[in-house]
Amino acid sequence: MNYIDFWSKGRFELSRVLLTLFLVFLAYFVGSLFLSIDLAINHPNFTGLSDGSWKELSLLMGKNRLFIWMLLPFTLVFFTLLICLTKIHKLPLLAVFTSRKSFDWKRFFIAFTWWSFMVVAFTGIELLLHKNFHLVFNAQKFFTLFLLSIILLPLQTSSEELIFRGYILQGIKSRTGSILTSIFVSGFMFGMMHISNPEIAKIGYHILIYYIIVGVVLGAIVYYDSGLELSLGFHAANNLITVLLITADWQAFQTDAIIVDSNPPGNGILPMLLALSMLFAFFLLLNKKYNWKVFNKKEGLRE
Repeated sequence: MNYIDFWSKGRFELSRVLLTLFLVFLAYFVGSLFLSIDLAINHPNFTGLSDGSWKELSLLMGKNRLFIWMLLPFTLVFFTLLICLTKIHKLPLLAVFTSRKSFDWKRFFIAFTWWSFMVVAFTGIELLLHKNFHLVFNAQKFFTLFLLSIILLPLQTSSEELIFRGYILQGIKSRTGSILTSIFVSGFMFGMMHISNPEIAKIGYHILIYYIIVGVVLGAIVYYDSGLELSLGFHAANNLITVLLITADWQAFQTDAIIVDSNPPGNGILPMLLALSMLFAFFLLLNKKYNWKVFNKKEGLRE
């Protein structure tokens, strides 16, 4: 049985699904309150988030403190969803992540390593194309960021994978019976989740196309590989390496990264096309390594 059909292994009556969705939203809401409470107690004159205010907010309360508050909601969502899937929906813990007899850490680290190299290469190309990059490496600050990142970011990315490539992908497949519908709808929902990111407002809403395509490609990877290991590795590498490597004033994550990008965001078309090219190359490499036969008419993507 393919991983995306695993709703049949548990109990997913409408009442249980609604309870899980309520608890996940509640966990995110509670996690989000900590930033608001911190601001209300320690910085009551802060007027609210607007253009450029993420930078202002990081200077006000400190980059690491802001970083923790921004990732805390996802941490609560991750553990809440795990509890819901195992206790409310009665899924075995292993079935939450994979169809294999054990979680394949080798797959996870292959995806993590490959995409990490691609992200570093992408950043190197951007450094060659633009001039306003500054090396601001501070060993003490970077080490603190590194420790926080390796603890919190995998929880953030895993929560998104469990929601979009697990719960939603499987749920839509269960209700519609269509592989294509489940992959494209879950991918669209994943992309639209990023609509409130400050990068979107700065660059333009057309960048949502990139996030949607990423969601669709990761959904296809989960279907072909019948597990979350590769998508978890990809997502962890993407966010972890990006946060540690480069930061910019117009991004939500204001961190003590190695490089500061002082370039204006621009329209993002060229970087988006380059990133999509790397994404498809990543998919083709996985297809070849794991012999998915994606382009085989009999064994490719089917309804």
